[in-house]
Amino acid sequence: MISKLNLSKASQKTGLALGLLLTSAAILVACGGGSSSSSTSDPNAVTTLVTSVNGATNTVCGRNVQCINAPLAYQGTQISALLAQPMGQISGTNSPWTDPTTNIMTLSKIPYVSGSNSATVYSSQGSQFVMTTDTAYTITGFAAGARIFLGNGLPSTLMGNFPVQPGDPAYSYYAALPGGTNPDTGQVYSSAAAIGISPYALQSYVPLTPIASPVGSPNTIQSLIVGITLTGAVWHFEKAPNNADVLFNPVNALPTDQCFGHPYYQQYHYHGYSWKCFPNQGTSGQSPVFGFALDGYPITGPRAADGHMLTNAELDECHGTTSTITMPDGSSKNTYHYVLNNQYPYSVGCFRGKVNYVQALGQGLSNNLMKEGLTYTDSAVGN
Repeated sequence: MISKLNLSKASQKTGLALGLLLTSAAILVACGGGSSSSSTSDPNAVTTLVTSVNGATNTVCGRNVQCINAPLAYQGTQISALLAQPMGQISGTNSPWTDPTTNIMTLSKIPYVSGSNSATVYSSQGSQFVMTTDTAYTITGFAAGARIFLGNGLPSTLMGNFPVQPGDPAYSYYAALPGGTNPDTGQVYSSAAAIGISPYALQSYVPLTPIASPVGSPNTIQSLIVGITLTGAVWHFEKAPNNADVLFNPVNALPTDQCFGHPYYQQYHYHGYSWKCFPNQGTSGQSPVFGFALDGYPITGPRAADGHMLTNAELDECHGTTSTITMPDGSSKNTYHYVLNNQYPYSVGCFRGKVNYVQALGQGLSNNLMKEGLTYTDSAVGN
């Protein structure tokens, strides 16, 4: 039995595009995102984000951190070589919106990438995305039943101007970074500012019935992508290396557009305060589901059932909690779910459930799109 939820123009056609991995010179390459706000105002709009603590672990899961592990790749190299480095803070000189003494980022100080572009600016097809559920489809390692996402990676939210143009408030930050060469097309970018946004084949299969790992034994993240949004784009993890292979919170280093997205391999994705641009948030009560993590658990907005903003102190080491929420099909379900809030790591800190990366990042053992060129095993990975 298959049920369908159309979230933008429903289509299984996807464009194919590769872009370029950024490497950092004086500052690190970060991922940013979208540009405009939702037509529904956010009653819980925030003015600051809490960033990562200097020296925090990258490999041990816990509150206020995000734990990762090999075989994850970043910027064309295995990130396992970076895991011995501490999570650091970008200097105040390079990031005037971050106060390293308080770990606070002031959003009004960020020189956002300008522009409020719909997906049609980057593809004549616009945003193409459909979510379906198939109770007969079996993901290896899980009971029958899958939630399936197909699209072209372009969100229904507005995006900034990429490539970043001279005169843009964020241009100097992007122009200071080397562009490199697109490994798929051979295109050479003069700087990071020259990298644009293109459609690509977004294809993800996650379990309808997630398998939770034992309490105290969460699963480290092994992919750049941590979740799929209902706007048709993805969330990336909240780390990026500088030229000294020190990992930072991406939003500390490079301006985003106002929806906190950014092209990577020319693929647009979200970070940090992304939910500010998501539609249908309501004004009270439990925040809605905004997407799903690769382990199949929902990702909601920041409000609890009584309407207050959830803090990290109320969440577990994976940045989630268990409560009764309204699922995208309108049903009420008591379930574990991750929470988007304004405290690092903002969305998924680790995976509470097992993940089949082959299915969650597109069918096939290896590709250069959602899997970033890595090869995974077709199995349920986790404790």
